Amino acid sequence: MQALNGKRVVVTGGSEGLGLAMVEALVRSGAHVTALARNRAKLAAAERVGAAVVAADATDATIMNKIVADEEPDVLILNAGARLPMKPIDEQSWAEFSTTWNTDVKAGLVGIQAALTTPMTPGGRVLIMSSGASMVLSVPYIQPDSLRLSGGYVGAKRMLWFMAHSANAVSRERGLGLHFQVLVPSQLIADTKLGHQVATAYAEIEGVSAEEHVIRRYGSILRPAEVGQRVAELLADSRYITGVAYGFRANSPIIPLDI
Repeated sequence: MQALNGKRVVVTGGSEGLGLAMVEALVRSGAHVTALARNRAKLAAAERVGAAVVAADATDATIMNKIVADEEPDVLILNAGARLPMKPIDEQSWAEFSTTWNTDVKAGLVGIQAALTTPMTPGGRVLIMSSGASMVLSVPYIQPDSLRLSGGYVGAKRMLWFMAHSANAVSRERGLGLHFQVLVPSQLIADTKLGHQVATAYAEIEGVSAEEHVIRRYGSILRPAEVGQRVAELLADSRYITGVAYGFRANSPIIPLDI
């Protein structure tokens, strides 16, 4: 992890869940980390492990442009996201269905645009947090009806993956020297608030506990701390510099997902 010593990293959604796990792992690896989230009180956890903190909304373009300009990050991790309504499709309003689009995708777009237009320093990397749900129509073992309560989540997370490729095209065309990568935790992470919410909803249908639901579907439990460690490894290891998409599974090496 010596490659991360002194590197400047900004993590959006860095106050809890996967964001906080990444903050913790990167601070341990010697990076100078700034955690951004809307709730100032929740950012205390990131402060305790040695991160600088900014209480702000990652979907605000003015704020993200200023963060990139002021912090001059070597790495920008776009992790901000919303909770899900967890209802059948016929019971969701448009506002509920589009929750993930208005938060996850908007924050992703705003962060990508800030990196490209400020721009970040050549050689910079932008990591965009997607989800195994983005693979639902391309991986046979993920059945579409297994995510039937998730509204617009599947499409939103797939869009973030596509946006990484679009951003790389712009970087190449303009000679910016920036590289955009998408991260795909390929198991439901029940230890996060979002993961627990999703696992509980489907577990109730099946009549089992949330943890049993995850074990039945995925065979093992992926913990936030393991995701944080894998992100630190991905940033420190030269083998992962050029790829675009990488998956994480419990007790497994980083999985290249590029075609």
